[in-house]
Amino acid sequence: MSKLNLDEIKEKLIAERELLIEKLKGNDLSIDDSETPDPVDLAVRNYSKNVMLAVSENESRQIALIDEALLRIEDDEYGQCQNCGKDINPKRLAALPSARYCIDCQELQEKGLLDEE
Repeated sequence: MSKLNLDEIKEKLIAERELLIEKLKGNDLSIDDSETPDPVDLAVRNYSKNVMLAVSENESRQIALIDEALLRIEDDEYGQCQNCGKDINPKRLAALPSARYCIDCQELQEKGLLDEE
């Protein structure tokens, strides 16, 4: 992977990370308990809170994957599958810069046949 491509990928990862952090800062999970809600309002609030928590967990996981990718760039390991060690297709990395696995190993991971590190 050329130095120029790595610089572009690093910039893209950092920008994506900053965007996710801003989204997380904007997630307000507090509930206004100043008045007693009726059961329907309470159910809606609880559902909304659960959705926001799920979104926050997903964004946090994405940030962790981005951080891992940035470390792999620094360690000159970026672009190599974390399972088999083969090069990850550049088109895959362009579409998903935080990709950890080649397509074959990603399929194994999605089927639960690959142990997570």
